[in-house]
This record gives sequence, structure tokens and C-alpha cells, in this order.
Amino acid sequence: MADAKHIRQLYERYPEMVTKGDVDGIVALYAEDATIEDPIGSDLLRGRDAIRRFYETSTGKVTMKRAGPVCVAGSEAATPLVVLMGPEGEQQALDIISVMAFDEAGKIKSMRAFWSFDAMRKATPQD
Repeated sequence: MADAKHIRQLYERYPEMVTKGDVDGIVALYAEDATIEDPIGSDLLRGRDAIRRFYETSTGKVTMKRAGPVCVAGSEAATPLVVLMGPEGEQQALDIISVMAFDEAGKIKSMRAFWSFDAMRKATPQD
């Protein structure tokens, strides 16, 4: 089972990888049959090919930051994230709660993200 230290380290790297556009690195974090539901209520994506297509649409085009602690319980974790979009000085922010479950090998087996566009707001200096 993935331990809390491993999970926290992954959540440290994940936002940086999204911001830098490291699609290959992100996909490697996932188990072969992993699922993504981002946002909650959208179509469930399954498997690395679908996960790759998902990340190719936004990775490297947004800035993602962790906005609070990584809360780990067993083989699952949740953390607040903020995604910044748009040109500098005009950026919009989207607050997200990311929930991941991990398999025995420490790979992500599911990722679910709680957010909606109606919560988009103007970015602040604290973001």
C-alpha cells in the first residue's frame, strides 16, 4: 500500500508537472486501468490512453498550485488546489478539491475533482 509520505510527495510533484506540461510524467503516476472523473459528474475516463488525452488538453496551459495541506487517510488523499488561467494580470482562478486513491504499488487508481466553472473568480496575489 502507498504510505502517507509517498502520497504527499506525489501531491507535491503533481501540480508542478501540470504547470510544466509533463504529460508523460503525469500519465506514469497512474495505474494502467485508472479512472478520472474531472469534474465530478462528467464522463468517467478509464485507462492511460484516455488519461493522456485528458491531460494533453490543459497541461502546460494553466498554472496549478496546492492551496492547502494534503490530507491522507489510508490509501486515499484529498487536497485543495487552485488553477490559474489567462494572461498575467488578468488571470482567473478556479478552486478545486482533488481526491485520489492509490493502489498497492503507489500508483493513482482514481482521481476525482470537485469544481465548477460558476465558481471561477479573479485571481488574487495570494493565489
